[in-house]
Amino acid sequence: MTAVGGPIDRRTFIAGAAGVAAGNAGCLGQFQASVDRDTPEQVSLALKTVPTDEDGIPVRIARHLSENLERAGIDASVQPVTTEQLLRDVLINHDFDLYVGQHPGFFDPDYLYGFLHSRFIEEEGWQNPFGYANVSEVDELLTEQRYASDRIALLEELRRVLLEELPLSVVAYPDEPRAIREDRYSGWAYRSLERPLGYLSLEAHEEASRDGVREANTLYMGITDRRVTRNRNPFAVEFRHRGIITGLLYDPLGQPIEGSIEPWLARDWQWDDSGPTIRLHLRDGLTWHDGEALTAADVAFTYRFLADTTMTDDDPVIPAPRFRSRSSLVESVEVTGNREVEISLVASREEVGLRALTVPIVPMHVWEQQTELTSITGVDRNNVTEALIWDNPEPVGSGALRYADAVVDERLELERFDDHFLMREEVADVLSPFAGGPSYERILFLYSPSQANLIELVQTGNLDATTAGLTATEIPRADQASNVSLRVESTSAHYHVGFNARNAPLSNPRFRLAVGRLIDREYLRTEVFDGFATPALSPLGPRSAVENGWRPSSEQGFAGQSGTATIDEETAYELFREAGYTYNEENELVAQQ
Repeated sequence: MTAVGGPIDRRTFIAGAAGVAAGNAGCLGQFQASVDRDTPEQVSLALKTVPTDEDGIPVRIARHLSENLERAGIDASVQPVTTEQLLRDVLINHDFDLYVGQHPGFFDPDYLYGFLHSRFIEEEGWQNPFGYANVSEVDELLTEQRYASDRIALLEELRRVLLEELPLSVVAYPDEPRAIREDRYSGWAYRSLERPLGYLSLEAHEEASRDGVREANTLYMGITDRRVTRNRNPFAVEFRHRGIITGLLYDPLGQPIEGSIEPWLARDWQWDDSGPTIRLHLRDGLTWHDGEALTAADVAFTYRFLADTTMTDDDPVIPAPRFRSRSSLVESVEVTGNREVEISLVASREEVGLRALTVPIVPMHVWEQQTELTSITGVDRNNVTEALIWDNPEPVGSGALRYADAVVDERLELERFDDHFLMREEVADVLSPFAGGPSYERILFLYSPSQANLIELVQTGNLDATTAGLTATEIPRADQASNVSLRVESTSAHYHVGFNARNAPLSNPRFRLAVGRLIDREYLRTEVFDGFATPALSPLGPRSAVENGWRPSSEQGFAGQSGTATIDEETAYELFREAGYTYNEENELVAQQ
């Protein structure tokens, strides 16, 4: 058939199809029922993930699951897309069946409030990308754990419900091996490089120039993620993973240090349970990187901006898509002085409520210019603001490091900000490792898509370390290289399979549970992670107080012999039959009964 006229876009086609369906609902429904009854189609699922050259682990998990889905009679395919596109499809457009990815990690279980509460289903970012809703149990538990005295018991109950309904299937918490040299800087073992503070606590050796191979007083880091050379917007979910580098540029009021949240931009604060309310005082003489004063007005602006980047009282309300579980703790912010702020919170215990202080504070005079509504190619949303699509090419923050230069797909350079409070004030106790600020004048992040190339640059002395965890194939190379140390760190950034519960068949929890049992975590631990991972089921963490290690029950474990990667087909068939599906003569999974 030859089309008449111009091409029809996706929205026009869907709208037209909806109109036809409405006008012919009776006869069309009868016809469709007849077709479905006579020629039921095989269930088909697509698994989106990133390609091997960006991260070799997710695609191998996806292929493993895809093969077992095929053995269970499901037409399954793996669709590799760039990291940026995957995050856009999953976190913004919600355009996927299943995906395999890595959550950026957490330091408190309250992150699950944003991750799984039904109020966030339509929002962007790591706010319930699954479209999962369990109002009577999960929403209530997520809210109660914020303020109840028996928090551990509530989190244990939450874990149980999530394992029964499985909006996502956690695979493992990886260990992250990094290649480092120890001849120019020490302190690599003191603090994890998965957090910005790991970079601020490094100490330079006096003989840091080593034969003139590199500039003295420069920390050279190798990166395999080029996105930060293109975009430095701390709120852009498709460009940020853990936000380590933007975390060096933008300071929060409080930093998570040694298991508690400590004053950072704030000089001190008082917690009042009756609100609850936080009354805080900023440090003296705080400035932005452009020399403007950082005041309480910037703090109040930041929290209002996080709640609605349009900065109006009208519809639409468009929140910043990152930090939502933390910003949702805040009900209002009142400026009580040039350096004094009162933050009113939702009902919460202190350990949870103080999480609100860990968001990046941004300058009002920069970001108030980014509040206009706009649109962007590739984002299936009616309205976004400039703030969410702006590349922020020359960021203005208040961190101990400030932007110096960048070359797209090549490098990013940050330099020491000498007006930072760490350089001006005497700090003690838990802040003492950061006293005096960075022990180097600049950091140079050098991009290469090849981990093998980065390891070689570490070995030859052109890099001090790699930022990201090495893949299993590159670990032996780093371990055997001369002058290179392999430092292994645990992480809370779990790999998982996410289900789009908005559409059948993944809207059926029993179907999701059946899919989850096709994942052989022990096989993946040894063959994909090369032993550098802790298998897990729960998004609450394998080492948390509510899940002590790896103990799958018979109802949750692999539907086959653990470690073999291959399912027992009869067991798999029965799992999907119990979910309400049936098989045809070719052992293809077809329509629900």
